[in-house]
Amino acid sequence: MFASMSTFRGEGIDLDTAAKAAGESMEAWLRQFDGYLGLLLLTSQETGSAHALTFWENADAVVQSEHGRTQMRESMAATIGVDVVSSGAYAVSFRDGPNLP
Repeated sequence: MFASMSTFRGEGIDLDTAAKAAGESMEAWLRQFDGYLGLLLLTSQETGSAHALTFWENADAVVQSEHGRTQMRESMAATIGVDVVSSGAYAVSFRDGPNLP
């Protein structure tokens, strides 16, 4: 399993509400990519930061979706009014939980 993580920063906005709206709008779009497994959005109003993690079956799925994810990330950031701080792909080295793939 692989994950792509993007970090955003924004001040003066309700990150929880913005992340929920972004997630709802991205969900159907992401499901169109082969190898997509799921989305997790984390927010901290205290630090003004948010993290978006998408999960993928393999490295090829991450590579194949990269262009589309970049366009979506930039568009969502501009719409919500946050800055993209970083973005990268990672191998999931360990996971635990009965419902995780």
